[in-house]
Amino acid sequence: MLLEKYRYVHFPPTIFPNIIVDPDKCKGCKICVNSCPTSCLQWDERKRKPVPTSLGGMSLACIACNNCEAVCPENAIKAIGFYFVTKGRYKTDKGKYGNMSYPFNKSEDKLYELDEELNEVEKVIFKRRSVRLFSDKPVEKEKINRILEAGRFAPSAGNCQPYKFLVVTNRKINEEIDIKCSRVLYKIKNLYVIRSKLKKTIVYILSYISPGKWDQRPIAAMEKVQQLGGVITFKAPVVIHILKDVRGISEPDIDVGIVAQNIVLSAHSLGLGTCIIGFIPSAVPFLPSVKKLLGIKYPYKLSLSIAVGYPKVRYDNRYVSRGKIPIEYIS
Repeated sequence: MLLEKYRYVHFPPTIFPNIIVDPDKCKGCKICVNSCPTSCLQWDERKRKPVPTSLGGMSLACIACNNCEAVCPENAIKAIGFYFVTKGRYKTDKGKYGNMSYPFNKSEDKLYELDEELNEVEKVIFKRRSVRLFSDKPVEKEKINRILEAGRFAPSAGNCQPYKFLVVTNRKINEEIDIKCSRVLYKIKNLYVIRSKLKKTIVYILSYISPGKWDQRPIAAMEKVQQLGGVITFKAPVVIHILKDVRGISEPDIDVGIVAQNIVLSAHSLGLGTCIIGFIPSAVPFLPSVKKLLGIKYPYKLSLSIAVGYPKVRYDNRYVSRGKIPIEYIS
């Protein structure tokens, strides 16, 4: 078991979803390709349809988010199955896809019909999806203040509220931060993807030091950033950076996560769309110029960024499967 933890770190053996496109239904809008969070879907001009692609040692650069299904207005694409690592450090829990109990004894596909039994909070939770295509419409200051206020009312350990909000509505600043952070991502992606014994060894060592940062899935998203020319925040009109106070009681990162969820859910309830972004906080420690640009100083550290704006397309055309989690009841 101990040896298993250190095996198959680099491109571990994985079962990916099967992506099927119905050419008779596909109208060539390319929404699925443009909103895919990874490099998985590419548009094939010859075939006139989206085509699933690989990346390095990944036979399919897919994270099984089923975004392509949710955004397709023609119901022309389906992702069947789940992302499942079979061996090694990142092996998926065998109980992950067992039976689950759905509210009101409804099956998963019926849940999205939003029964009258569901309250308004549940409806927002079930309909929310990460948005990566934003319109140019600016977000009203009133709505920004409302979602920040929702964040302020989040619980925190000892009620110490160990966070600070930086709200950036200047597109040039957001673009500059994107480009600078993307250069760090390119280096990480190339370290992982370009095959050599030395680089593979480095990835093994780094995964031992910080296992949460060397899963193969973010690599596919880094490739998408490169394909977009360095765009990370999706040209959203508003980017909210949440800084944690490193002196916070207990685990301030958990407090930041709760704040972010409050902001995201309140934003969607107001007709906005959001996408939580981890790439910028991951890159900023290596970029003093970005820290200076955002005015980040001790005791604060950038923990999370959220792109906010009005969705350019509808993101909830249909209910799609969400990855299941193990549940155990102890009575």
